[in-house]
Amino acid sequence: MAVVRTAPLLLAALSLLVLPGANRIVEGIPFSDPAPSGEAGLRARIVFTSNQLGEFEPCACKDLPLGGLAQTAGVVMDLRDETEAPVFSFDSGDRFFRFDMAAISQEEAQRRLKAMLMVDAANVASLDAAGIGGLDLGAGLAYLRRLDQRARYPMLSANLTDHEGALLFPPSAVVERGDLKVGVTSVLPSGMWTDDYETTDPIKAARDEVKALRAAGADLVVVLSNLGLDDDKKLARAAKPDAILGSRSREILSEGERVGRTVIAQAGSRGRYLGEVRWYTEGSGKGPHMLATTIPVMAGGRTHPAVVELVARTLTRLADPRLGVEPIYPWDPRHPSYEPPMEGVQ
Repeated sequence: MAVVRTAPLLLAALSLLVLPGANRIVEGIPFSDPAPSGEAGLRARIVFTSNQLGEFEPCACKDLPLGGLAQTAGVVMDLRDETEAPVFSFDSGDRFFRFDMAAISQEEAQRRLKAMLMVDAANVASLDAAGIGGLDLGAGLAYLRRLDQRARYPMLSANLTDHEGALLFPPSAVVERGDLKVGVTSVLPSGMWTDDYETTDPIKAARDEVKALRAAGADLVVVLSNLGLDDDKKLARAAKPDAILGSRSREILSEGERVGRTVIAQAGSRGRYLGEVRWYTEGSGKGPHMLATTIPVMAGGRTHPAVVELVARTLTRLADPRLGVEPIYPWDPRHPSYEPPMEGVQ
């Protein structure tokens, strides 16, 4: 079980704007303390992306476009800037690819370049952990491992194994921020199989990791699920985590769902919404007091400067007709590790 420690971060109480004529935008629950459902005393906010599918720019919608990696990172920056409660940031899977099989030549080079951007943007935006989704294996296990090496955050899966039953990625992590510990694990659907890997029973894997994380002292346990909404409900009943942040089914749950003690959150796809779980100290009943919602990512909103730069660099490389046709060497200015020569040096 990996342990990730980060310094305390400030985050914000962000109220959503209700825009006239914006009926196609799914509005989430405006932030308040106490919450409309009675919870009070904000303890932390957990935000997550899902089903990014390699998309990094806002949608091409003519009215009120949504999405964008830089814009999503900007929303998270706003949350961290404007309030004292800590924020935790996750991705629930299917981040890198739209299809589950690799193409060839230039198209495949473009897919992989976008996947690298997804990792680099998550690095600079301080993602805490990511669950592995089925589509993230779309360029094969070996390439996903290369992306994992590039990432500064852990990629997790509790049920992705080799054919001897050995886990291929860490099954879980504990993220510490201030005096809070959030345990996080991740599961894929069962029945996946290639020459390189297979997936075991996700329910059993999640149940075992939830128990292990609670034993390790986690104040809250989160499952990043790539099972889809219907199976997330089964997972909630069987494993009893505090929250399930889901991908695969691509639902938008503006008010979340609750199964027993577990709150289930879904945030749509392609980066147009940011999912959020608000964790309060007070509320009715036992256990953690939480509500789940979504935040629309407005294309015209605040952007993260470093992510803007990464996107611009990627767009330049994607426009190169030689991408995937001619190799790019370290001494080529287009290479990621290229550094210009010092002045006066040939």
